[in-house]
Amino acid sequence: MRFLPDKPSLGFLRKEAKDLLAALRESRPGTSLTEAQQALAIEYGVRDWAALRSEVERRAADVPKPPDGLADALAAAFGLGRVSGEVSPVSLTPMGRCWSITTDRGRWLAVTVYPWITNEQAEIGTRLRDAAVARGVAAPTPVRSPAGRLIDSVREQSWRVHEWIEVGPSPVSPTPTGVARAVGTTYGILHSLAIPSATPVNPYLTARGDDAQWDDLVAHARRAGKPWADELAALLPIVGELRTIEASLDGDLILCNCVVIPENVRIGHHDELVVTEWDFAGSLTVEQELGAALGHWALRPELNRTALAGFREGYVDATGNWPDLELSSFVVGVTGWLNWTYNTVCEAIDPSDPDRTAFIDHEVADLLARPMTRRGLQQLLEG
Repeated sequence: MRFLPDKPSLGFLRKEAKDLLAALRESRPGTSLTEAQQALAIEYGVRDWAALRSEVERRAADVPKPPDGLADALAAAFGLGRVSGEVSPVSLTPMGRCWSITTDRGRWLAVTVYPWITNEQAEIGTRLRDAAVARGVAAPTPVRSPAGRLIDSVREQSWRVHEWIEVGPSPVSPTPTGVARAVGTTYGILHSLAIPSATPVNPYLTARGDDAQWDDLVAHARRAGKPWADELAALLPIVGELRTIEASLDGDLILCNCVVIPENVRIGHHDELVVTEWDFAGSLTVEQELGAALGHWALRPELNRTALAGFREGYVDATGNWPDLELSSFVVGVTGWLNWTYNTVCEAIDPSDPDRTAFIDHEVADLLARPMTRRGLQQLLEG
């Protein structure tokens, strides 16, 4: 599901609708602009284009305000200079709200991060990012604090800062063929770096909840009176089928980005892809990262054969080969989806941050309406 920035514009949405129209016409040439607008509205979690326009107008009248002194505290922590211009919200992400800060030294993007993303973890991602940029991948430039840290704590929250760059929206879904080809090329570049990695694979990508935990989750949702509790219960057979997909992660582990997914990619001014997130980098095999990637880029909202072909073409152009994939190649993608779904439902039942309530509710609705399925993964392989 897509999420509106904090200060969206109708012009921004009209461009997205035209991008989506072009993508839809790749498989359905007769698609109209009205149909594309309707599909975009649904991606944003509202019923139609008129409701989406109303939401833009509502946000324009209710722009979030920065906490008093936050910008000054961030500027001091990261050595950004004296705050001299507008401090404005950019977007709400699963990790929190991002802010644009202007100082006498330039413009910056301040990003909240999960507590587990330590400075050491950020250094791992920056190592991969620097090597990728040297090979032509576009990415924001990170800022180090005067003490040389990439992550610093400000007001009991972990933050990092990037130099500001102008980018467009994240790619539309279904993925346009040209975008899929560029994404495949990006993955190919990252994999061809082949940076050895001896650290264990992130447990988030290997450990799954059992039947009892999922049953308890449904019961918890019902006790909380959630209107989607029955939909969650209906998801359990799908969860059970996905959990039958298993594999050991034996193989050559390399340093992977792990989250080059639509939410973490933007379209630059010259139509290049900008990879915005590197802090989740860690050990994976090539096959497992490709399996997870294809679930995001070629299976949203359903199997997209043209995107799959474009992704593969871009990858082969960058590496000269395409690995042999099988159903077990999706183990990391499956585990990530199961854990993301489980954790998102938990937060929707008992929200920890009122500011994120609408965000989480929309995400749960999308996860329940369009789940990952074993059949969908089999179709990817057949495609």
